Amino acid sequence: MAVGYKNLILIDNSKSMGQANFLLSKETAKYICKNMNAEDSCRIAVFGEDIEYLDDYLQDADTLCADIEGITLRDRDTYVTDNLVKILTEWREQDVACRNIILFTDGEENEPLLHANEELYYMLNDLAYPVYVVQCVETRNDVPSKNLSAIATTSRGKLLLSEFEGSEGGSEKIMGDEILSKINEVRSKAENIKPVSDETTEIYGEAGKESDESTDTSDESQENETLFIGSDKEEAPVVEDSVTGYDKGTATGTGYTTPADQGVIVRPAKQGYGFSFSLILPFIGVLFAIVFAMVIYFITHRRERLNRKDRRAVKRIGSNGSWTEELEARIAEDAEEVDCTTLRLSVDEGATRLLEPEENGYNIVLEDCLDPTRIYRAGGPGSLVVGRSRSLCDIVIDHDDSISGRHCELSVVDGNWYVRDLKSSNGTRVNSQKVFQELMLKNGDILKLGQTALQVGI
Repeated sequence: MAVGYKNLILIDNSKSMGQANFLLSKETAKYICKNMNAEDSCRIAVFGEDIEYLDDYLQDADTLCADIEGITLRDRDTYVTDNLVKILTEWREQDVACRNIILFTDGEENEPLLHANEELYYMLNDLAYPVYVVQCVETRNDVPSKNLSAIATTSRGKLLLSEFEGSEGGSEKIMGDEILSKINEVRSKAENIKPVSDETTEIYGEAGKESDESTDTSDESQENETLFIGSDKEEAPVVEDSVTGYDKGTATGTGYTTPADQGVIVRPAKQGYGFSFSLILPFIGVLFAIVFAMVIYFITHRRERLNRKDRRAVKRIGSNGSWTEELEARIAEDAEEVDCTTLRLSVDEGATRLLEPEENGYNIVLEDCLDPTRIYRAGGPGSLVVGRSRSLCDIVIDHDDSISGRHCELSVVDGNWYVRDLKSSNGTRVNSQKVFQELMLKNGDILKLGQTALQVGI
């Protein structure tokens, strides 16, 4: 007994189809309804933003053609992906089989609102619902063609173009025959496959042995999965339009024919590519954790290296705040590097002071907010460059790698100090305000170069 397929003819009736392509789609759909297999039935639906069903599954070609003839173009958006996912979800929940989708569209659609293209491809690959696509375009080298081609290929269907060589006349017959031929080809392959195994021989008895003798045990038959229920005396259930494929007491799903009184349900083995994403998910998680740990370690290690000198200096300070000779030597070294001089006052006073500026000179003092032992002093009527490079800068701050080689410029204009960023990597800020152009400095301002904060003394 031939397998009866239910064909959902889905027609895009948005204005982007164009009147000529739309009429060709309607004629092709009517040709399919008139020439489908006697066991098959069709249902007509149109779509744009959503799906509108015009009838139920019918075998009456005249009624179906009348419904198709009444369809008109409408000015509305088109969502191919969302509507196909909706249809496939309903069919999967209903647990139906032997279904085909015949889709007429130009491929022009809005960005999907609810589902991604990859989600649709996954469902089409997982479910046995071929999609036969008739695309109304003049060329396939565009994004809509690639998407429709992926839909047809993934679902094991077929993609046809409305424009092809020799399509001036009889195009609806050529395309309709292509689709019907493909459906019948799948039907023929399904009907010729019969499961053969020792277990089936035991249940079928003598009838099974005769079948073994007349049927070739090919690799294709061995790839199928057989599920036995009941016994020889039990009567198999009758299930309409289900994945198990029982129809009026005969198991015919996906082309398998098994006597109902044997109580045997035959399911095809799931097709796949021998690869599961679930297998690589743990490896991806481990790899992500390793990369994350390396990034955290790098950041922590970098900060530790930047502040190593500061921690050493603090440890050398006694509990009573007294200065060690080594720390005094370091302060003198820092002062020498920035060309400034400090005087150590008496122990009783416990403080430092700066020399008086030269006559008619302008001086600026930069004190590290985290380490008061770092004091940078310079002056003059011109401009000063601040950065890490000893050869290019007037004020050298080389303990912080976040400071650029030439980070910023300090200059005196009309008796006022100004700062200008020299396109540094990590920027220059004054009181948390990023410096884009010259910005005037005031006494007590916080000048931040990279990660180093300096208090300005003028």
